[in-house]
Amino acid sequence: MKVTHTTKQPRDAAGRFSSSPQWRVSDPAFSEWLSMSGISAGTLNEDSALGLTAFWRAVTLIAGTISGLPLRVYADLGNGQREQVPHFLSDSPAGPYDLSAFSWVEMVMAHLLIHGEAFLKSVVTEDGDLVGLWPIHPLAINSVKWDGPDRVFEVGMQHGRTESYISGEVTQVLGLTTDGTRGLSPLSIFRNVLNTAKAGDTAANASLTSGSLIAGLVTAEEEVDEVEAKTISERLNAKMKGAENAGSFAFVNRALRFTPWRMTNVDAQFLETRGMSVEEVARIYGLPLSLLSAGGAVSSFGTGVAEANLALQKYVLVGWTSRLESALKAILPVGHFAEFQYAGLMAGTPRVEIELLLAQVAGGLLTSNEARAIRNLPPIEGGDTLRSGSAPEVSQPPASQGGEVAA
Repeated sequence: MKVTHTTKQPRDAAGRFSSSPQWRVSDPAFSEWLSMSGISAGTLNEDSALGLTAFWRAVTLIAGTISGLPLRVYADLGNGQREQVPHFLSDSPAGPYDLSAFSWVEMVMAHLLIHGEAFLKSVVTEDGDLVGLWPIHPLAINSVKWDGPDRVFEVGMQHGRTESYISGEVTQVLGLTTDGTRGLSPLSIFRNVLNTAKAGDTAANASLTSGSLIAGLVTAEEEVDEVEAKTISERLNAKMKGAENAGSFAFVNRALRFTPWRMTNVDAQFLETRGMSVEEVARIYGLPLSLLSAGGAVSSFGTGVAEANLALQKYVLVGWTSRLESALKAILPVGHFAEFQYAGLMAGTPRVEIELLLAQVAGGLLTSNEARAIRNLPPIEGGDTLRSGSAPEVSQPPASQGGEVAA
């Protein structure tokens, strides 16, 4: 069955797409569509970059942390009021296809973190209702062009085929961009930095697997011809090179003199290169070295867990979640928006949480039952009434030298 889609979608009064004529849930062509192309060019690709432990840690840390945050859809009721509404984004963002909400967010974030952009293919029912969004690998997008107010996405398929879709049929989540069309890929922008780090790993691996465990200059105390010198060299190398030969003995029936070449790891710059690669990756993604498991590193986000989590949210995570939230708003009904919930990440100790809830109940901000629901406790009789007591007192800031309260 051929995948069908309209060439132009109807828009509502606010200019948003009122429907998403996209893959039908019953369309078997979807299985073929998943076998799209998308091979990275160059010596450094997605897999080799993720082979760097610091790069892997940075991507999985950010993507995994965001994936653990609940994604909720709300209706804007006006006057600062909102109401949570049921939506497939909260439970099954991939729609009827077997991909958990955690894995869906993690995949989308990995695309953003590595390639600087993500693409989501709309999945609809026979009636045209949007029921899912399937992530398309960014390397499968051959081009993004503008056609009036719409973007046109050319998707590479198997056997050199291409398929074209427009805005609403495919939703683009942009990372940092300079033209509003394509996101800037960290994998491409920092290719030289990552290649250097990869070269350091390769050199260290070669030193252990095929390099000499002890190196130096061997001279014969008696004259040997070229053929015999080559034979002696080959026998010594066969016994001395590689980690598997550690502790073995080499026997050569000649009087030889060995002068070792002393080269430390500092001279070879293996340790420095690998240490610098961790710093570079941390700088790329704005993470403290301590979160990349760098030995001896001190967190620049503060010493307390709550303080560090707040800084991680403010300086790292919000930038990525806001990009996805903004893209999702364009496909939601008018007056609806999606939002990641950071409450769990910012939660303190149980004692601190309980004290805060008690203060909010006493100050008339929460009812007793609302506070109990936050602690997963059943409601109590009479617990739905707000207290009329005044809010808890807030400590005053210290006075200035002039006797006035400091601003």
